[in-house]
Amino acid sequence: MTEPKKPLTGLTRTQFAKELGVGKSYITALGHQGRLVLHPDGSVDATATRAILASTVGAPERAAAPTQVFMDANDRKAHYQAETARLDYEERCGQLMKADKVRLIVAAAATSLRSRLEQLPDNLAPTLAAVLDENQIKATLANEIEAALSEMSHHFAKLASQSGASANQAVGGPA
Repeated sequence: MTEPKKPLTGLTRTQFAKELGVGKSYITALGHQGRLVLHPDGSVDATATRAILASTVGAPERAAAPTQVFMDANDRKAHYQAETARLDYEERCGQLMKADKVRLIVAAAATSLRSRLEQLPDNLAPTLAAVLDENQIKATLANEIEAALSEMSHHFAKLASQSGASANQAVGGPA
């Protein structure tokens, strides 16, 4: 006669994620951070975990932005002027770029990579059809993939150099 299985003393990670309204990856991250309390059977101790979450800073990516309280319109105006000056300074120092410019360069890099990858079958099929050596096939594929990735890397290097050029211009260096 077999003994009945012991009931779980807590929730599964999936159940706990659903209860919190988060993805399972968030629960995994809590475990890595040491903020997930488990029972000996491996189930989640929801009460203890919630207590830890309440006593620590929650997930920064899910936290609401802090609210700025202004005493009057002058405080608000001064705050936004200071923020505008900070953003302008960071852009001139090369720490910040216009989002539209970044999007364009990233889109160009992605388009270039996609185009190169789409061309691989047409470019490599005739060459690889005649090759019998597996190592030679791997080397040919690796070279083509590396060339595609290098082209994408070039786009990102361009992004970085434009950011650096902005910093040089801000301090009077060569563009």
